[in-house]
Amino acid sequence: MAEILHKNLALLRVTEPSVVEEIRAVLPLEEYLLGQLSPTELVVDPLKLKGLLELLEARGMAALVKRSA
Repeated sequence: MAEILHKNLALLRVTEPSVVEEIRAVLPLEEYLLGQLSPTELVVDPLKLKGLLELLEARGMAALVKRSA
């Protein structure tokens, strides 16, 4: 059984920890983050998600966005 820990949350998940380091090298990632769950999962401030997605796109990095109900 799954529990809801937070309803308004954004998660940035990558396949390899090195991808996080690549993103950190070109973007001020820390200003968008609330925390880190694992080497490949970062908790993004949902109020800053749009700005982060725009920055990623401007750097040629595409994000797959999934929304849950």
